[in-house]
Amino acid sequence: MKIKLFATDLDGTLLTSDDKISSKNIQAMRDAVNAGIMVTLATGRMYSSAVQYARQIDIDVPLITYNGALIKATSGRVYNEKYIKQSVVKEIVAYCAQKQWYLQVNSNDALYFPVYLERSAAYEKSTGIKGETVGWQGLGQKNENVAKMLLVTEDYGKKDGTEKIQEENEMLYELTQKFAGKVMLVKSKKGLIEIVNPEVSKANALHILAGRFGFSIEEVMAIGDADNDLPMLEAAGKSVAMGNAAANIKAACDYVVGTNDDDGVAEAIYKYVLNK
Repeated sequence: MKIKLFATDLDGTLLTSDDKISSKNIQAMRDAVNAGIMVTLATGRMYSSAVQYARQIDIDVPLITYNGALIKATSGRVYNEKYIKQSVVKEIVAYCAQKQWYLQVNSNDALYFPVYLERSAAYEKSTGIKGETVGWQGLGQKNENVAKMLLVTEDYGKKDGTEKIQEENEMLYELTQKFAGKVMLVKSKKGLIEIVNPEVSKANALHILAGRFGFSIEEVMAIGDADNDLPMLEAAGKSVAMGNAAANIKAACDYVVGTNDDDGVAEAIYKYVLNK
C-alpha cells in the first residue's frame, strides 16, 4: 500500500545528537513531499521548538507536538488541542514541590521553571526556547492551557549519566499510581518523564490527521526511537525503528534503519517510502 503520511519523531530520530537535522535528511523529506507524500513531525517537544525544524525542512503541515496535545500547522492553524485539567496541574505541582522533584510546565506554549538549574539551561539549549523561572508557587499558577509537564532528572543532558535511572522509574511508577486516570506519563529520553492529558498520544494524533485528510492509518508510516513513540509505531500501517532505539522499540517495528547520527530517517524514506 502506498504511504501517504510519513511521521517522524525529532529527538533521537530526525535530529542528530547535537540537535541538528542533517542535509541528507532534509533532502529526503523534501523528495518525499515532492512525490506527493505528507511529511510531518511527531514530537514531545513544544510547538514553538518543533516549528523551527519544520521551517528548516520547508513544510507547512499540521505538526504533532507535546506528544499530540497540540496539533498545529506551521502557518498557525490549530487542528487539535487537549490540555491537562487546571486542578490536576496544581495537584502535580504541589506533589512534586513536596517531593523536591524538579518539574517544568508548558502553559500557553511557554516554558516555566520552579528554579533555574543546570538541567534547565541544558533543556533551553536543546530546544532553542528560553524559559522563565517563577518559583514553586508561581509554577502552580501557570495552569492554563498546559499541554505538557516535564519531570527532569539529573541525568538529563549527560552523555554517561545513568545513576538516576532507578529513581526515574520510581518517580514514573509513583506518579502513575497517584494520578491514574488524570494524566498519561511516559519516558521520552534519558532524564525526561513527560506528563500529558490521558487522552493524548502520538497514535491518537495520527488517527486525527488520517481522518482529517482522508486516508487510512494503514497508509501511514511512523519512525521513532523511544517509549513515547511506541503507540504511534504500533498504530501506523508501517513502522520503522532507529538503529539507536531500545530493543523493545525495534521488536515492535516492521523495519530497523541506521542511527540518528547516520541519516536513519533518509534511509527509511528512500528504502520504504520512495522505494529507491
